[in-house]
Amino acid sequence: MADDNLNERLSQSMYGSPKVKPDEQRHYLGTFRERVALTLDQGEAQQPQFIDALHKELDQNPEYHLLINGNASETAVDRLTDLSNLVSNPSKVLAGKAAPSDMDALAAVVCTEHTALHLDEVDVAKRFPQA
Repeated sequence: MADDNLNERLSQSMYGSPKVKPDEQRHYLGTFRERVALTLDQGEAQQPQFIDALHKELDQNPEYHLLINGNASETAVDRLTDLSNLVSNPSKVLAGKAAPSDMDALAAVVCTEHTALHLDEVDVAKRFPQA
């Protein structure tokens, strides 16, 4: 019993605490799916109609946070950081290990910090098709 506790403590000190749903957190830029209100992929983040939809969503929900993938295209990051400067919602640009760099990675995620939203549809193109 004491051996198990010692091994667990050694493992945590070497590798850190185990994460809950690490793949989901990686996909949604460090947050859980149930906290996500809206997502934009890299192509959507470069289209003005989806940036406008994102702007409306942030204006209507001041408790929402904007997480920006720092590894997205330069155009997408520029548009999203410009938007984050306009709105009063908290935002964060993620880089390094926190930001996935593959082409299918999301460019931005709108989420709440501690509250589960449980929205059925979070993709901006599906929620705002004529945006």
